[in-house]
Amino acid sequence: MPHPFLWDTEHPHLYLLKTQLWQGEQLLDEAEVTFGIRDAVFKKDGFYLNGKKLRIRGLNRHQSYPYVGYAMPESMQKLDADLLKKELGLNAVRTSHYPQSHYFLERCDELGLLVFTEFPGWQHIGDDTWKAQAVVNAEDMIRQYRNHPSIILWGVRINESPDDDPFYEKTNAVAHKLDPMRPTGGVRAIKKSHLLEDVYTYNDFLHDGETPGCDPKKKVTSDTDKPYLISEYNGHMYPTKAFDNEERRSEHAIRHANVLDAVAGQEDIAGSFGWCMFDYNTHKDFGSGDRICYHGVMDMFRNPKLAASVYACEQDEIPVLQITSSMDIGEHPGCNRGNLYILSNADSVRMYKNDRFIKEYRPEMSPYKHLKHGPILIDDFIGDALEKNERFRPKHAKEMADAMNIVARGSLNHIPKRLYPTALKLVLLYHIDFAEVTKLYTKYIGDWGGTATVYRFDAIKDGKVIKSVTKEPVNGIRLQAEADHTNLTEHHSYDVALVRIRAVDAHGNVLPFYQEPVRITAEGDIAIIGPDTIALQGGMGGTYVKSLGISGQGTLLLRSQTAGEIKIPFQVTV
Repeated sequence: MPHPFLWDTEHPHLYLLKTQLWQGEQLLDEAEVTFGIRDAVFKKDGFYLNGKKLRIRGLNRHQSYPYVGYAMPESMQKLDADLLKKELGLNAVRTSHYPQSHYFLERCDELGLLVFTEFPGWQHIGDDTWKAQAVVNAEDMIRQYRNHPSIILWGVRINESPDDDPFYEKTNAVAHKLDPMRPTGGVRAIKKSHLLEDVYTYNDFLHDGETPGCDPKKKVTSDTDKPYLISEYNGHMYPTKAFDNEERRSEHAIRHANVLDAVAGQEDIAGSFGWCMFDYNTHKDFGSGDRICYHGVMDMFRNPKLAASVYACEQDEIPVLQITSSMDIGEHPGCNRGNLYILSNADSVRMYKNDRFIKEYRPEMSPYKHLKHGPILIDDFIGDALEKNERFRPKHAKEMADAMNIVARGSLNHIPKRLYPTALKLVLLYHIDFAEVTKLYTKYIGDWGGTATVYRFDAIKDGKVIKSVTKEPVNGIRLQAEADHTNLTEHHSYDVALVRIRAVDAHGNVLPFYQEPVRITAEGDIAIIGPDTIALQGGMGGTYVKSLGISGQGTLLLRSQTAGEIKIPFQVTV
């Protein structure tokens, strides 16, 4: 092919190679292999795909599902790739810490999702017999998976293991012999490690909310002339449940933004993989007493937490608008709002309070200068209301509003000293006292004691509202459920559909406080995987529907005593 269509993340062109074995006129055997043509190279200053520098932005994925572990068929394996690429807007995934389903890899090929895959292992290195088997595992991985164009890096080091040069010389040699075209990497959690691989891959857990988002390359690698890639960050540093309080869920999102922005600001880091895509079952030592790792930006049923929107904002295909707060003051200590953020990929977001325009927020207002659409702090709850409704002159009204907005994120009991000159000026000019200040604060910031406050946020793209979010006191709860597909089709095995379940208010906002039970019933030619009664967690949950080897129809019925019921019809084809 003198002029092939190249495979890349935006246009993943694929070709089919058919190989036939003939004896005379008799066809003895044939095989079909899908492949792509691309040039994927790690250099000193980053990653290049078909000659163009591309920042790797991905998450780690465990091949794990509620109730059944790893035993999910084709549809569910492929769905995870779709969620990573389409819903989260990522361009890469690390299959931690083992090769994963070919169905998942096939979908990565089709979507243009880059893959860093590695042979099985976690921290432990065994005896010589164990090591010999690990080398065989590396060989088997490369033979099985090397025709997937999505794979750009072989992991030939046991995840987070110590240096073992004789062992890793063998795994690297196997990889380079069987696939001379792809580089090798080896995930470690130690700096200045012996580097036998082509790329220094490192789990950077530096960020703790206060420290920098990542270490510079020169502080980590033992050879700065070789490429550098961050293979994990966050994760166990700040486990966050979907049912945690608002401030923790918001901080979780901001920590992901902090690392993404820091990595994007360093040109010699090829990219990063956050830990991790979703919560998962784990061993006895690493959960929250329930053997669940709450490290994901999604819950176990792939319902997004706030942190998921940080990633989704970096794509432009699907409109994103998320407010990191319910805007209910009772959610915060001392009824002080703290730092609230807008997460959006729009051109701007207009904020209204009781239909009165407050402020328009634009991407350039975000402090995250290396992200296309970083979180934007909500720093105004007043707008021009003081100027129009109170006795202050325009200049002084703005000074008063600015001071009140600063206090809104802190406390009336701990007013910053930098506001003292403003307070003194207003006392001298308007003879204002603390009682009047408190009254104004209650009226324009506090949101208590009067008419219920309704906040509306409109995301603007090309001058049009593309998405709107309304926050007001809840006056009704309803169930919301969506199946990723409702036509179940059996090929190699039974088929499975994911049904994500949420409790929402009248405006579609998920209600994190709602933990009530939901009854699940399958009728007809389908069945559910898991219990028939679940409790929503953080207002979210899910179930799985499977086919039974019979063509026909079925209905999934979801019932809640306080949030109503939903029926979802399914068609089954065998």
